[in-house]
Amino acid sequence: MGSLGYGTCPLLVIVALHLLLLWSPCQGWLEGDSPRQIKANFAYRRIEYPLSLIKKSENLTSPRNLPPDALNVSIVQWDKKPCVQIAVSINVSGLPGFRGFDIRLLEISNNRFHSIRILRRKTSSVRDLLQLQFHCWTVASGQEISVSLLTNPDYGITIEKKVNIPHNNRAPGFHYQHFAEEKRFVVSITDSQNAYARLCHKLNACEDLENSDKMLFNSSHSISLSYDTVLPCLCIEVFYAQPNSRRKLQCPFIEQREPYLADLMRVSAKKIAFKANTMMVHYESPCQILGLSVSLCRKQNGSCMTVDDAAIQSYDMTYSISNIDRDPNLCFKFTLDSHTYVKCPNNSDRVWKVEVKFNLFDVLLKISSEVPASFNGAICYQNQSTGTCHTQSAVYNFSAMQSKTMQLSLPWPGLGRCIKVWRSDVRFAHERLICSFDYSHKHLGLIALVALLVVFALTLFCFLTFHKIWKLFTAPLWKRTILLVYSPDSSEYKTLICAFADFLQSILGCEVILDMWDMNTVSKIGMLPWFYQKRELVSQRNGKVMIMWTTRTKSMYQQWRNRQLNSFAWKDPANLFGAAMSCLSKDLGGEQESGKVKEYSIVYFEGLCEKKDIPKNLRKISKYRLFKDLYRLVIKLQDTTCLSSTCLIKAVAKYLMKKLMRLEESQDLQNHIELCKQRLHEELSIKKKISQQAFEPSGMISFLLLETKLFRGAIIP
Repeated sequence: MGSLGYGTCPLLVIVALHLLLLWSPCQGWLEGDSPRQIKANFAYRRIEYPLSLIKKSENLTSPRNLPPDALNVSIVQWDKKPCVQIAVSINVSGLPGFRGFDIRLLEISNNRFHSIRILRRKTSSVRDLLQLQFHCWTVASGQEISVSLLTNPDYGITIEKKVNIPHNNRAPGFHYQHFAEEKRFVVSITDSQNAYARLCHKLNACEDLENSDKMLFNSSHSISLSYDTVLPCLCIEVFYAQPNSRRKLQCPFIEQREPYLADLMRVSAKKIAFKANTMMVHYESPCQILGLSVSLCRKQNGSCMTVDDAAIQSYDMTYSISNIDRDPNLCFKFTLDSHTYVKCPNNSDRVWKVEVKFNLFDVLLKISSEVPASFNGAICYQNQSTGTCHTQSAVYNFSAMQSKTMQLSLPWPGLGRCIKVWRSDVRFAHERLICSFDYSHKHLGLIALVALLVVFALTLFCFLTFHKIWKLFTAPLWKRTILLVYSPDSSEYKTLICAFADFLQSILGCEVILDMWDMNTVSKIGMLPWFYQKRELVSQRNGKVMIMWTTRTKSMYQQWRNRQLNSFAWKDPANLFGAAMSCLSKDLGGEQESGKVKEYSIVYFEGLCEKKDIPKNLRKISKYRLFKDLYRLVIKLQDTTCLSSTCLIKAVAKYLMKKLMRLEESQDLQNHIELCKQRLHEELSIKKKISQQAFEPSGMISFLLLETKLFRGAIIP
């Protein structure tokens, strides 16, 4: 053969490289054990195992980030082998010149490589969202694989995801925590594969619970499985999400079944049913446990005593007993190892009832039956310790075979005796006892009991009434908190206010709040905070704000309304009166006006003020003139509802008023009132002289001197 030219050398090198790659470990893509199906929403052509590199794109100044869900990897089964299925979804609206993409898969432990290139044909319709599904590459089980997605041309976009392939013959490992108080398990898995967990009852297979579904989870989070009843065969089952996965089962209670056998029998025993005179119960157990026995028992003294001669028949887990009455006291007793459970019929299952009518010399029994039946009746004596009733008379028989309603007359049992009635047409019946015969046939004991109760009620009523009246006459029932508000008219008037406060506290038993008695607190926090603090205290204790009104109070009120608080005529440097009027104005104008107004009262002394001196907008507040209206003030402070008669309360108040007026404190209070009246008359005479001399030129100097004297006497007493 002739020698080869230099132009054929590159071709030979390329052929040699292809042959080496075909025999390299990357030949898994040529194996024909997978379907190699592609579904796309665009026309494409594919190149398996492309050898050429992807060219870089210079159209984008900076790389774009794709969302993680642009590449989805899932594991399916193909010919009993794990197969990697890949789904791609890319929006290429911002990728100019986009041709396609490469999908590469690497089996890390086996060092096997798979690759495929999908290129969009030029004839394909223009789409912004390209979607493709590749099915699929078979891989070895029990290893980790890496799947990468690259764009063509390369825009700097790469998505890589790693997936663990489980062993085909391996069940998932898991851990659980039991929270007995909450009746639930918390299950966590040890690897990153998706798996299902559920609760089941282990019989032959693991049967589903009625209210429990399987739940999907993985190593990133745990799940909570709840149950209703703890049973010995309650188990936790976990398996991988792929089809035909092996399952792992753990039963926490199967080795310690003793505490849960009673609950097992309770859940397994279904509702009792009746057919004719046969009582049946079906036992459907979620757990296969041997050694169950069933018997008939009779309720007595809080327990269920076994009936020895009762034969229970069983067929296909249905237990029945014939020739028995329908009664809630005749029950099935289930016994498993040392545990028992009693299943009884409902009261609605009864088919007959008995009514008792007490006559003068006998007792009439009226029996109503839904089915034809025969009955026996007798007088007996009940043993309280055993609960049995021993027959002490003849047994009376009567039948309802034709009629469903019958009557039976029995002699009067007497004290300490009972009447028992039972069905006689069945073998197993429960005796019903009637023992309410504690009084004589004329019911004299019942009449005496009622009379005794009436006498006791009347005696109690008379005692309570006398107690209330006595307290009303002998002791003051009021205990009110009173906040006194006044205008600083003069030193005599302040002395009068103190005397009146002492009268309220020592004689009427009230708790009085007065600024002159609490000067230390007033000097520390100021008059306005002190007043609003005490006003809130009065409201909390359901007390009263008592405003002492005089003629000068009226003028100060007008100055307050005109906001002349800085004038020479304003005589309240501490501004107690202004704070009280502001609070009163707020309460009168609020939404709860009716409730707040009841907490205020206006009190004025006869001779120092008249009713006309009170402004019209304050007329809705209760007013009291002392000492004429003292009994009304006492009633208001007392605020009692112990007697419904208003006249009696007023009479008591007037009596107390006369008694109080004779006290030494009352006489001292009246003396202070007389001094204030005298001071008021002196001031009125001075004002009268001022008004007469104001119109005379020669008396102008005298007018100024008198005015200065009056001003100094009012402000600086």
